Amino acid sequence: MGITASYKRITPQNFAEIQNNTEAAASLFKLNLDDLDFDFSNPQAMIAKLQERRSNEHYFRLEDWHALHFLLTGESSLEDDTQTSPPLCNVVMGGKPTQFEATYGFVRYLTLEEVRDVADALSQISVEELKSRFNSTVFNAAEIYPNPSPGGWDKEEIEPLFELYPQLVEFFQNTAKEGDIVLLSSD
Repeated sequence: MGITASYKRITPQNFAEIQNNTEAAASLFKLNLDDLDFDFSNPQAMIAKLQERRSNEHYFRLEDWHALHFLLTGESSLEDDTQTSPPLCNVVMGGKPTQFEATYGFVRYLTLEEVRDVADALSQISVEELKSRFNSTVFNAAEIYPNPSPGGWDKEEIEPLFELYPQLVEFFQNTAKEGDIVLLSSD
């Protein structure tokens, strides 16, 4: 299992409340496998529980985050000083760091204005447009994470991202519409 980008939408009021409550903040992103009560003898039930969690309109997970960042910005580097300008860089790499640690770095947040800008920008990019930006040779040369083995990125490897993209757009649109902010973490 690799690094996953996690998005959690919360109200600005809830965000203000967790500023001084480390335990509450940490629980926003933790996927406690014990809470899911996995029954390995019933894989269909396990899958249903995970799908239920993924369908939560306040939470979104993205495994091909680097691929999306590259498709949106054309930037393969993940260093802060090489990011393109907002709003598209904010989809994956944006936000201001909080004091709360994630598995990789710190939980970051996008303000209501940044969420609106991201929602507007994503709404202008269709799945077809995103697909037209994909070039397996360029992806593999740029070493986009996670570089699939064997053979690297191809149309089959990237297809799940194209299937998830409309859900991400909807997540940001609904978040903006409700006046929420987004917390991002890499876990």
